[in-house]
Amino acid sequence: MSAGHDERLVVSGSYYLVRYCGGSYDDYYSAVVFVTNKKSTATKYCSKFNKALKKWKAYYEQFETDKFGMKWIADEHVEKHFDRWHSLQNITKCYYEEVSFR
Repeated sequence: MSAGHDERLVVSGSYYLVRYCGGSYDDYYSAVVFVTNKKSTATKYCSKFNKALKKWKAYYEQFETDKFGMKWIADEHVEKHFDRWHSLQNITKCYYEEVSFR
């Protein structure tokens, strides 16, 4: 950098924050997975993520039972499957959000 010359990175245009969210009410959260300047990349990732989420939630339904009027993991599967089942239950969906810089 030469004296008196200020080099700055110029960022302009639209970017897409790919996120997933989960929880409910007081424990709601949203996590950024990555950022891209290509809407098609964001769209494809979200589609794949949501398809896989649906598949894995359906798989883990086999370990569920009805307890007190709600779905819960059956006692005999708690030790082996609870952590993954619980983390999948908390994730709602993946989506992207457009942001612009000037």
